[in-house]
Amino acid sequence: MPLRNLNDAIEAYRQALPAFLHGDPEPVLDLFSRRGDVTLANPLGPPQRGPTDVEQAIRSAATNFKAGTVRFEEVSRYSTPDLGYVVQLEPSEVQLADTASTVRISLRVTMIFRREDDTWRVVHRHADPITTARPITTAIET
Repeated sequence: MPLRNLNDAIEAYRQALPAFLHGDPEPVLDLFSRRGDVTLANPLGPPQRGPTDVEQAIRSAATNFKAGTVRFEEVSRYSTPDLGYVVQLEPSEVQLADTASTVRISLRVTMIFRREDDTWRVVHRHADPITTARPITTAIET
């Protein structure tokens, strides 16, 4: 079913993410653009560009998870008729694939969506673990 507006697209992604945290990347993959300029910058590696590399990175990331829950703390959203974004925090409790214990992961996320034909798709997702203020020394490479 086509996602007719940005709000529907954001909600669809939020509904898909729990499956990802159970090791199933398909619902998330279904929401990404298949165009050559699609990008992903997840906290597990360098940015990826293009549908093949983005899909591979998403599939690889999903293998890290066995179970989990996630919440969404929205910071901002904005859209034009063809482009929009959301900035949010994603605190989660997950069971990693190789452990029995639960761990907490919190991500700062920016997602850009674009209208493609009759639906909205993720054209870029950036997620990193910076969710609190940090000194500049944490960014210095040693």
